[in-house]
Amino acid sequence: MAKRADKRGQRLKSRREKKKLIRLLIITLAAILVIALFSRTPTLSECYIQNVYPFISTALSSVSGLIPFSVYDLFIVAAILYLLKLILFLIIRQSSFKKFLYLLLRFTVVLVLWFYFGWGISYFRKDYYSRTDNQQSQYNAENLLNFTNRFIADANNSYVEFDVLEKEGVRLDLENSYNKLSESLSINYPNGKRVPKKMIFEPLYSKMGVSGYFGPFFNEIHVNNYGLNFTYPFTLAHEMSHQFGIASESEANLYAFLVCINSDDERIRYSAYVSIIGYLLNDIYTHLPEQYETIINSIRPEIIADLQRNRKHWLAARNATLSSAQDRAYNAYLKSNRVSSGTENYSEVVGLLISSYDKI
Repeated sequence: MAKRADKRGQRLKSRREKKKLIRLLIITLAAILVIALFSRTPTLSECYIQNVYPFISTALSSVSGLIPFSVYDLFIVAAILYLLKLILFLIIRQSSFKKFLYLLLRFTVVLVLWFYFGWGISYFRKDYYSRTDNQQSQYNAENLLNFTNRFIADANNSYVEFDVLEKEGVRLDLENSYNKLSESLSINYPNGKRVPKKMIFEPLYSKMGVSGYFGPFFNEIHVNNYGLNFTYPFTLAHEMSHQFGIASESEANLYAFLVCINSDDERIRYSAYVSIIGYLLNDIYTHLPEQYETIINSIRPEIIADLQRNRKHWLAARNATLSSAQDRAYNAYLKSNRVSSGTENYSEVVGLLISSYDKI
């Protein structure tokens, strides 16, 4: 009798596990189909970001904003430890291979759904020109040269020297600019809270050359305090744009620039110019190499000095192996989310600026 009861119990347990697996597989398939639908329907994604995401962003950022440290950083550590635990239990035979696959698949599905419906659908929304009233200008050598000359003249006029920076004051100023430009930038304001968090593993990120990042799982903004003061406003504005649902790095650069130059603080305006000028110089060197030296010589020496100081500052912390690994990983991540140019997307801000410089 005992053996029969034991066998009956095993059969019932096996059926329950089979049903759980079937349910999980159905959920996995449904998740794949829904995300695929969003990825191929920009109008649907735009509708989600404009009408649903603001509530999610407000909920997540309100909770994480109450915690003074980075919840995202701890979450990543916890996720890695959980995966290691699953592998260890499999190795020491504390769990079966079937259970391992089930738990791994469940964990992956939860993360993927959380990522995309918490923020990641931003990658599939309409592009900047479709969202706003701006028309795309032709990107050619003549337009690039004319714009670069004009941009450098404005950058030279914007130069200001500053050593002291009140970071909370900068945040409030940028909030005010985002509020003023919300309609023209086609963003929902306030769209939750933006509390810059310190990176828990800041020295590691500095070695990888990461000046800031947005944590999508808890809607958190991170800025690396290793960065120099004159780059801080632009970096913060860039990460704030991600929180507003701007996933493209080139568009985030554009939003950061436009928000900073609309500030009443001359230091914030200068941060915008000095942070963008490198992208322009790269495009000039690529498309108009014969003009490169002339362009360089037209830049105010103090700005050149700041650019060189910033480069040396980051090179002093850089670890080549970690930096290259991070670049490759992020490049793959962007491409997997339909950003075909990968990390080169950052520099595509030049074309956006040519079309938008006079519009906002």
